[in-house]
Amino acid sequence: ITWIQKNEDTADISLTIGRDQTHDGYAGQKRPLVRPFEASIKISKEKSNGFEIGKIDKIGKGGVNPFEYIWSGRGGWFSSAFGPFRRFTGGDKEWSKVYYSNPKAAAHLSVFGEDVALTESLDWLAQMKFQSFEQNPEATTTLDAIKRFINEGNLLPHNAQLVEISSAGVFFKDGNGFDIDVTQLSDGFRSLLSLIFELIRQLVKTYGEHQVFQNVRNGEMSIGVPGVVLIDEIDAHLHPTWQTRIGQWFTSYFPNIQFIVTTHSPLVCRACDKGSIWRLAAPGSDMPSGKVSDADKNVLINGDVLDAYGTTIFGKGVTISVEAVKKKEKLVELSTKKRSGKLEAQEEKELNQLKLIFPTDDTIEL
Repeated sequence: ITWIQKNEDTADISLTIGRDQTHDGYAGQKRPLVRPFEASIKISKEKSNGFEIGKIDKIGKGGVNPFEYIWSGRGGWFSSAFGPFRRFTGGDKEWSKVYYSNPKAAAHLSVFGEDVALTESLDWLAQMKFQSFEQNPEATTTLDAIKRFINEGNLLPHNAQLVEISSAGVFFKDGNGFDIDVTQLSDGFRSLLSLIFELIRQLVKTYGEHQVFQNVRNGEMSIGVPGVVLIDEIDAHLHPTWQTRIGQWFTSYFPNIQFIVTTHSPLVCRACDKGSIWRLAAPGSDMPSGKVSDADKNVLINGDVLDAYGTTIFGKGVTISVEAVKKKEKLVELSTKKRSGKLEAQEEKELNQLKLIFPTDDTIEL
């Protein structure tokens, strides 16, 4: 019921899923589904024993059984979601059970709660290492491909490198040459690496090691399998220089995955030259949510940060501080008084100080 907007009685969710002809398989159908699969859910408020609850009225559309198609358990139909609290440790261990009982649901868990950690990826890497000791060729090639993908794909700043995956942990060499366990890296590193490792784990589980790392083994640092991945607040904990290139990195190294991300950073938007940008209205705002115009999108992609903030997509009055606005107003006031010959000595001293801060703004009308 919390999904229903305040002062509304119903909520509608709908989506259209197109099939990848190469990777997305079917099960149990009499004839292939050639059109995109359409699904919808309608949630309505209902009274039950004096309590208000949410009731799901329908799921599916067009008489198609989703369990014969996208939820069939066959290969493909990949999707995953990651919340803003991406980390390797610190989650509720009870959620780990879902990774085994319902892995498709588990792939989306972290976007719904802060108590879900992406621990499975580290366990998976450790398992791969044990299997490599047992002369399992698939485990060995998987570990080698992951190291190549991380290190040669230029993911990490400061020349950080993945140096070892062992039973003791996953170790990186930082920019100063020190070996550090992945769980001891900075928030930005852990936020991104936990997402990457878990995404790769899920892709391998869905498609198999051979398809996922086919390009990597051939010397091309990309993963070519398709899917849809949601990432909430992708810029969380990332330095601005990393925000600037992380979007391009994902779209370059996962070229067939559709990424749907949320961000508060105009730097991330620069990667959206082939996609669309949507503005979500702030609570209580009069401006509706909607698709960003082509003109504003062009500014976000090609302009500098001040140009991006000037579009007001990220709100108004964010280019300078409130205190700076007050100082500019004072600068205009004192400049006007000086031109009229009414400026006192103390005011002229203040005017000169403000001109040092805003050397070109003394004639601006606010």
